[in-house]
Amino acid sequence: MNSRIIPVIDAMGGRVVRAVGGRRELYEPIDSMLTASTEPVEVAEALLRATRANELYIADLDAIQGHRPYLQWIRPLVDRGCKVMVDAGVKVAADAIPIAAAGGSVVVGTETLRGFDELAKLVQAWDPDRVWLSIDMRNEVVLGSDGGVVGVLEQGLAAGAKRFILLELARVGTGLGPGTVDQCRTIRQSFPSIELLAGGGVRNQQDVDDLIAAGANGVLVASALHDGAIPSAPSA
Repeated sequence: MNSRIIPVIDAMGGRVVRAVGGRRELYEPIDSMLTASTEPVEVAEALLRATRANELYIADLDAIQGHRPYLQWIRPLVDRGCKVMVDAGVKVAADAIPIAAAGGSVVVGTETLRGFDELAKLVQAWDPDRVWLSIDMRNEVVLGSDGGVVGVLEQGLAAGAKRFILLELARVGTGLGPGTVDQCRTIRQSFPSIELLAGGGVRNQQDVDDLIAAGANGVLVASALHDGAIPSAPSA
């Protein structure tokens, strides 16, 4: 089974923090078995070594909360060939310019997106393969939308998106399990051709495998890597 693990970095105040349950006011600097550093570049390097991955998901929590994004540290990773997905609180299409300038793919979260017309503008302005629509949920309720997951997917597809993330914020860093396995299965049955990532609450390799088996193409992971619940990949 393909177990595509995508390491996650939650950055706030120029440091990597441990995200827990989407309650950003409580986030503390990361305490990791992989590195003693909280510097984003050093944590990124440690995660990439541990997973032997060549892609990262980055949440700029300051930008998501309305502040200026801090993305300068991403360029060296991109220049060496790492694929970097960035959620920096995009509200309108123009907000994606700093992300694209840094070489990252743009994650557009329903939590901050002003409307699907802005998503359509973004897809038209940039390479659609570098645009992800994140369906941000808290306790299975989609943030920023009155519709359910399927309805948001349909609107995203109509706007030109073809890559999606299913993110359960309430389970992030809690060790409660992903809680989105059934939703991944439903999405895959209804939308067989989309690319789908899932994240939030992943505890171990079994959770990763369950999400992949349910139809996710990849799984976003942070705490389980830092805590050693998912062991580091053997060296090549």
